[in-house]
Order: sequence, then structure tokens, then C-alpha cells
Amino acid sequence: MSEIANGKGGGETLLKGASLSETVYQYVLGAIREGNYHPGERVRESEICQTLNVSRTPVREAFRRLQSEGRLIVEPQRGAVVAELDHQEVAELYALRQELETIAAKFAAQYASDAEIATMEYILQQSEKVKHDHRALNQVNWELHNTIYNSGHNRFLTKVFHTLSDSMALLRGSKYIPEGRPETLLAEHTKLVEAIKSRDVEKAGSAAREHIQKSFQIHLETKLNI
Repeated sequence: MSEIANGKGGGETLLKGASLSETVYQYVLGAIREGNYHPGERVRESEICQTLNVSRTPVREAFRRLQSEGRLIVEPQRGAVVAELDHQEVAELYALRQELETIAAKFAAQYASDAEIATMEYILQQSEKVKHDHRALNQVNWELHNTIYNSGHNRFLTKVFHTLSDSMALLRGSKYIPEGRPETLLAEHTKLVEAIKSRDVEKAGSAAREHIQKSFQIHLETKLNI
């Protein structure tokens, strides 16, 4: 019998037949992605066991896997802690993201369907509605970038986007949105989507590059204030 108790431990719906360590791995990874665990924050083995109603063995197996991937580190006296990218890693991540977002925007300007562009415009409308709910705004922001990448119709670029998303979750303050940023974020995204809609490849690329440059600047300023 599975150690997972259906409907218990936070109401998570977990796939039957999945290995317990894989279930724990996906649960913790999802919590990091969603910002439920922040960089530098301890992930308690006992809490995971209680939440998912599993023994310590699959939790430790999942933790080892997350540690090997650089998502968790083990500190003396503290145990498992969500990893945090250092300054050099942050700079490298944004440098790569800047190039990839530029490519994604250019591809979208060339290959996005009318339906995909309509989806981008809908997401922009949603971002305006949720600008005071930072958690919802972060999710909408992710959905827009995900749509842009998918609209380029390059499966390898899409895979890279998901890898980048996981790395972005390890940025300290990645879920924090400073005052005034929702408005400038919407303006940057609107400029980007309008360029994609007009099929202006170079303008779309420039808008994406400027957006990531601004995001990097905001991140550096945010980190100094949290």
C-alpha cells in the first residue's frame, strides 16, 4: 500500500503508482518554484514527511537528488536549505536569459499564430487586474513568458525556458515586486507583445532585451533592500 494518504497533508493530489521519492521530489521542486520555500530557507524533513504522509527514506532520497541538482544544500546544524545563487551566478543567468528572451521574442514575431498572440493580449489584461496581488502577478508574468517561448515553435528553446524558470526560483527576492514595478512591468510587456503582433522581428528582440536588462537592474536593487 502506498504511504501517500489521499486528501491529507495540505490537500495535495498525488499520482498513484509514482515512486514515493519522485512524489516528494516533485512536491519540493514545485514548492521552490512557487516561492513557498525561498532561497536560504530551511526545508524540514519532518514537515515533508507529515505533509505527504511518507517515511523519511523517500524524503532523504528526494533531498539527495535536489542537492545533486544544486537546488538544495546541506548546512551543518540546519540540514537541507534551498540554495541561493551567488552574484556571479546571477549575472551569468541574466546574461543568458537576455540572449534567450531576445531569440524567443524574434521567433514569436515570426511564427506565433493569431490565437497565440490573442492569448498574450489576454494575459496582459489579466496582469492589469492582479497588479496588487504579487503572487498572482508573478504567475501571470511566468505565463506570458511561457506563451512567448511556446509561440516560437522551437521545442528546444521551450525546454531551456523551463530550466531557466527553475534557476530563477533560486534568486533571493525573486518573488518580491517593489513599489511601482507592476506598472513598468506592464508597459514593458505591452511593448513586447505589440512588437510580436506587428511581426517586427527586430523590434520584438529589442523589447525583450530591454525588459530583461531592466529586470536585472530591479533584481540588484531589490536584493540590497531585503
